[in-house]
Amino acid sequence: MLRQSVRNFSSTIKPKFAKMTLIGTIGTDLQKQSTSTGKEFLKYAIAVNSKSKNGEQSVSWFNIACFLPHQIEFMEKNLAKGSKIYLEAEAKNTSYEKEDGSKSFSLMLFQSNFEVIKYPKKDDQ
Repeated sequence: MLRQSVRNFSSTIKPKFAKMTLIGTIGTDLQKQSTSTGKEFLKYAIAVNSKSKNGEQSVSWFNIACFLPHQIEFMEKNLAKGSKIYLEAEAKNTSYEKEDGSKSFSLMLFQSNFEVIKYPKKDDQ
């Protein structure tokens, strides 16, 4: 017996956002900063390695900001440069003015979830 599938559509408008999922290595020190309103966040960069069809290796860098207090606390205690993570983030283009007065754009990722794949190596000192 074959079941007939029915596809449901919603009339409500979904929020517009772009989501990215990355697996990469934290490539900078974790920097705790504050917004102009005093909200603390953690800023860092992640390096994602990829290989093209012809075998060439390349690295893409992404700037990450985390505003979730429980994630900030965990990351500060347990992670550092060299940690490998699985990351889910909302992507947003931000604009800013350069020193020469020209306008530029940057892709910023706002961390929503992450999982540790490999913790950083401990110093044997």
